[in-house]
Amino acid sequence: MSSTSPNAQNDDRRNAIIEATVESFGKLGYYGTSLQRIATEVGLTKAGVLHYVGSKEGLLNLVLSEVYDRETIDVMSAMVGEERPLIADMWRRIVQINAKRPTLVHMFSTLSAEALDPEHPAHAYFVDRERQTVANALNINWCVPDGVNVEHVLQAGFSMMDGIQLRWLRTPGQHLMDMWADCENVLMPLPTWDGYRHNH
Repeated sequence: MSSTSPNAQNDDRRNAIIEATVESFGKLGYYGTSLQRIATEVGLTKAGVLHYVGSKEGLLNLVLSEVYDRETIDVMSAMVGEERPLIADMWRRIVQINAKRPTLVHMFSTLSAEALDPEHPAHAYFVDRERQTVANALNINWCVPDGVNVEHVLQAGFSMMDGIQLRWLRTPGQHLMDMWADCENVLMPLPTWDGYRHNH
């Protein structure tokens, strides 16, 4: 007799649904993915999947807000409490996280392009996320060179990160951290940023 608790079984099923959804949204997009496809993938009925996620839009919100964003939000939350942290460190931490989850980054990139359509259910999420990510980062007491417009650097850096992730997905075998190091040289050029890219 199995000793697995009902709660653990529920978590396993929910995780299986999330995993199948991330893969399918990445390859086929939101519109190309049916709940029936997810159900077949995880061995449940369509009603069974809905029991865990409520709706297809609920599933979309789950994989974006709870799964994709959680770790990067944790990075920023931790840095709010640090004394004079470096912007370069935040980006390196985020890049390290994303380098380990290419399937999730693929999903995010596919949905981001698909959601350019104002009618897409994730359109508002992506518009707001862009603004909110910079706003959250501006709450951190960054250590930057005099005269630097922090908001502009953050906006440019996050845009650059989205672009470099697409290049990374298109060129298997490349290391995201190495690709990001090249971006740092453009975003935070020396000698202006000397001493502000690495802790001493």
